Amino acid sequence: MSGHAMKRLNIAVIGGGNIAQQHLHVLKDLPEIETLILVDTDEETLQRTGDHFEIDRRLRSVDDLLNMDKLDAAFVLVSVLAVHEVATRFLSARIPTFLEKPPGLHTWQTRKLANLARERATLAMVGVNRRFYSTCIAAREAALEAGPIQTVTVEAHEDIERVRNGTKFPSEVLNRWSAANGIHALDMIRFFGGDVSNVTAVRHTVENEMPDACGALIEFEKGGLGRASMDWIGPGGHRFEIRSGGMTLTSSSGYGTITVAERGKEPRLIEYDEIDRQYKPGFHRQDSTFLRCVQTGEPLPFPACDLDDAVKTMQLIDDISGTQ
Repeated sequence: MSGHAMKRLNIAVIGGGNIAQQHLHVLKDLPEIETLILVDTDEETLQRTGDHFEIDRRLRSVDDLLNMDKLDAAFVLVSVLAVHEVATRFLSARIPTFLEKPPGLHTWQTRKLANLARERATLAMVGVNRRFYSTCIAAREAALEAGPIQTVTVEAHEDIERVRNGTKFPSEVLNRWSAANGIHALDMIRFFGGDVSNVTAVRHTVENEMPDACGALIEFEKGGLGRASMDWIGPGGHRFEIRSGGMTLTSSSGYGTITVAERGKEPRLIEYDEIDRQYKPGFHRQDSTFLRCVQTGEPLPFPACDLDDAVKTMQLIDDISGTQ
């Protein structure tokens, strides 16, 4: 399609809650989109979000959508327990699908979706948006310029009691919090270190039904060492530290800034670029990457995460957390 104007796309957004609204801030500004259709089973959410983003086409069910429209792609932005079922509908219909993380709360669900996408030869991308943070991309590039990445240390700490007191999530989700939200941090292990050859984990159960104090040593297929630490028994945050060729890169909690320390040089900071300041960090790059691949028919480029890639991260999470 080089030299020709790309076809503009008809896109459905499934779900009208908070995470969908973050995507809609991006999607409303992207030139790739011709028409947006919003779908939500809750009438109040549907109308409120539709009004806010001035979306004319609104539907109450996926059935109505699949019966009425020829779609170019769908964004599945529903609750964590509904992602697998809803995404299955679109992949079965051979509609390119963007899925918010996790792509199924349990690894067997992710694997089923990956098999389905492969069988139907249908594009699918998982929204692990930290891979698209300008800070994380710049940190990885800087580390690789200095030499092979030798160590990757990731902290995935959160206070699960605070999450539980919010009453938003049922116990099934809380017991798999490592996948439901910890995936953001734990996926950074593979983003920086590559595929994993071995995991040696130690887990303790302190306050909860599942292991809530976990540590792991990780060996990468291409060499190098990873370390994961995940405690849910007090306040904490998501951080990483990587080392390569006399360089250490240390993130702030949440990855908004990264300190680069090199031998013989003054430390410097990597900060969000303008796009990540304008939108929820990572969302503009990941959403536009997905839509470009829908337009061109090309495979997803790194650092985008397809479902086969997501299976590897989910398996790593299982190995660290001791849950499935």
